[in-house]
Amino acid sequence: MLLPLLVLTSFVAAAAAAAVPATVADTTVATMPVTTIDAWTYFSFGDTGPSTDNFSVTMQDEGCLIVSDAYCSGDQFRVAINGTDKGLTSTPVGSWCSVAVGEDVESALTKPEFSKGYFPLASGTSTFNITVAYTQGGGGAYWKVASAPCPAPFKVVTSAGKLTARAAAVSACEVAGMALADVTSANTDAVADVVRKSPDIKLNPVDAVLVRSWNGDTYGNVDLQMTVSATTSAVTMRMRPAFPLCQNPTPNLVASAEETAEGEAAAAAAPETDNGRALQGK
Repeated sequence: MLLPLLVLTSFVAAAAAAAVPATVADTTVATMPVTTIDAWTYFSFGDTGPSTDNFSVTMQDEGCLIVSDAYCSGDQFRVAINGTDKGLTSTPVGSWCSVAVGEDVESALTKPEFSKGYFPLASGTSTFNITVAYTQGGGGAYWKVASAPCPAPFKVVTSAGKLTARAAAVSACEVAGMALADVTSANTDAVADVVRKSPDIKLNPVDAVLVRSWNGDTYGNVDLQMTVSATTSAVTMRMRPAFPLCQNPTPNLVASAEETAEGEAAAAAAPETDNGRALQGK
């Protein structure tokens, strides 16, 4: 009668083993705390696709994550905050590596050839990472958590004077490297604040700027203006000449060198450089 006992013992042992969870490799990505505010942090990348570490920062008030290419121009990045894609850094102007600034990231911030982006960080704790969206072989760049809010993406452009036509306003913004502004219910307070603070706007008791749309509606591409007083604002059809209100354009992903003849030629002519990339032994 030993066989039934042996079978029962084996069954119990198998059941006990099944109850023990299988060991699974820990694939959790480590999150690195940001220990320094208002200081640049260098990061190196080898090709399109890889991301930085995940970083965590706690802000007492609203701050700003600033990301900028450096060394050779032409690289571009994508930023995620709290797991949400916040979009691309700016579209760099010119061919890859057409301008070089070395590690001088502050200089890169002033040059349209270098991609950069400003991403708001809410008060409290946020996490973020940076992904390489475009490069031609890797390089180096920088990020910084700033204690001040991000600069407003809007600007009253006065170089063409006060205008009466939408097309002229669009052109004036394009010359400034910007686009005619889209005003929405969500951003209207921030936009109005930018207009009020512009030294060329005279609230007597109101002034106006030309805009492209209200809540995504261009109303058949009619001329629109945003009228602003000290406490109120409203978007209506244009009633007077006004300066255009421009905004930073939505970044486009850089086309790969293989996709354009110009890019292919630029890649072939690019100087030999590590583009700030951290190389073994350096």
